[in-house]
Amino acid sequence: MVKSGAMQTPLRFVSLFAIALAACAEAPKPMEAANCSADMAAFTDISAMRDHVRNRMAYPTGGGVDVDAIHAGLEARARQARTKTEQLRVMEAFVYQLGDHHAHLGRNDDDSPRLVPTGASVWIEPRGADLVVAEARPGSPARAGGLREGMVIDSIEGAPLSSLKPPPATVERADAMRAFAARVALAGTHNHDTNIIAHDANGSVAVTISEVLSGPDEPATLTWPAPGVAMIRLNNSIGSSALPPAFDKLMKEAGKASTILLDLRDTPSGGDTSVAKPLMSWFVKGSQGYQTHQRGAKTWTEQVTGRRDYFQGRLIILIDHWTGSMGEGTAIGLRSAAHAVLVGTSMAGLRGAIEGQDLPCSKVNFRLPVERLYEVGGGPRELAKPDVLVTESELAEAGTRDAVLERALRMAR
Repeated sequence: MVKSGAMQTPLRFVSLFAIALAACAEAPKPMEAANCSADMAAFTDISAMRDHVRNRMAYPTGGGVDVDAIHAGLEARARQARTKTEQLRVMEAFVYQLGDHHAHLGRNDDDSPRLVPTGASVWIEPRGADLVVAEARPGSPARAGGLREGMVIDSIEGAPLSSLKPPPATVERADAMRAFAARVALAGTHNHDTNIIAHDANGSVAVTISEVLSGPDEPATLTWPAPGVAMIRLNNSIGSSALPPAFDKLMKEAGKASTILLDLRDTPSGGDTSVAKPLMSWFVKGSQGYQTHQRGAKTWTEQVTGRRDYFQGRLIILIDHWTGSMGEGTAIGLRSAAHAVLVGTSMAGLRGAIEGQDLPCSKVNFRLPVERLYEVGGGPRELAKPDVLVTESELAEAGTRDAVLERALRMAR
């Protein structure tokens, strides 16, 4: 019995209509299984990487070259790779040729390149025909060995810089990719430090570029570098769920200061907004925008809501090239939402928010920026600059002293 209001249709008519419709429509094709045989696994994976870049990456490649050209250049090598190690090297070569420090793989071995900036101790920039030290990481063996800002790199592992093989690039992006290649080369691999020679007007130095050793086990530490001035340093912990409660505990003590210095110079690995927002809430009144997102056609400004007992004194944020990803987001967020002053050098300039996808054969997670990020005022996050710039000359003259902290303390006084 048919319910009131329903149209009755003879069963035979429905069947004939379905048959006719099926005849007109193309039958769906079954999904092809990925070809993960030993001679095809690497090619299948870099093909998936190419498609992921095409479909999801929010920026052009660092060198401005189409990803299809990158894929075509690696096809022969990928088809020759047989062992898992050889296959990993091909995938790493694909990532390298993207020319983006924020793109990386979720797996490595001893011969894999260290990530930049996490595993790097030196930041290089192009200056005409030269590649120059923009910053030697504070506390690094390279800095202790005499490497200083403004020095020109002469050789890496005994080879001239002309031996570098940067990612493919347009003419406009060629210098940027030379610097990218130098930063990767100087970072070394997980089992090999890099030896370089550099010079300035005072002469040459030979330095081994070693990875900076891990800092304190605590997610954050509190010191009092001057009367009434508290400094909280994050120890590369914005990805740790242990940070918010530890930060709360430190703020209970630091809240009596007139000025807080928030040191974000050890956040190269970035982190997560769910960890960063509880920190920011200590400095924000009401609800404020801290970072603008763009994914495809959709744009929105993420908000942070302050605590009732928020800190009402002065906030100065210390930044440098090892302020990365969510560290950069925290810095620009507090500049917008809490009127913080940023003191230091340029940050890591990591582009966008990243997401990962497991590759079909190796199951390695391939991560790349899928979302553009901006300051609330509109500028791209990766191009954000400090309000108070500590110059390369100041850094070099300070030697092993902390020039960024010294400048911040002068402001606090």
